[in-house]
Amino acid sequence: MRARKVLRALPRNIICLFEFLSIRRFKVVVKVRLEFKLLSTTKIAGDHLLTLNLKNVGSSILKNLVVRLHSPDPGFSVDCAGCFVYALMPSTDENVKFRVFVSSLARAYFSVCGYANGDAYFSIESPVMAVQTKDSMENSMLLM
Repeated sequence: MRARKVLRALPRNIICLFEFLSIRRFKVVVKVRLEFKLLSTTKIAGDHLLTLNLKNVGSSILKNLVVRLHSPDPGFSVDCAGCFVYALMPSTDENVKFRVFVSSLARAYFSVCGYANGDAYFSIESPVMAVQTKDSMENSMLLM
C-alpha cells in the first residue's frame, strides 16, 4: 500500500522539478561595475577597523547589497564578515567598515552580491588586496 502512494506522488515531484529547471534556464545578464578602494586600517581596542570605499561606476541602480570580507591568510580574522548596503545609485559611493584582527601584512578580497535594476541578481568579487596596519609597518621597519 505504501509503495502506491510513493508512485502516485513521484510524477508531481518530477513536473515541479522540471518547471523549476525551465524557469532557471533563462538568465538575465546584468553588467555591474564596482570600484573597490581600501581606505584605511585604524587601531581600535586591540583590533583594527578596516574601511572599504565601494563605488558604483556603472549605470545600474544596485540594491540590497551584502558586502563580505574574505582572506586566505591564517593571521587575519573578521569580527563580522558581512555588511549590508541598502542602495547604491550610479556614480555614488559608500564606506563599509569591518572590524578585523591583523597580526601582520595580510591579503584580503571582498565579495558583493545583490540586485541590479530591480530584480536581476548579481555577484562580484574584488581583486586580492594587501592589508597592512601602521603597527605592522612599524614592526617591519624595526626589523630592517
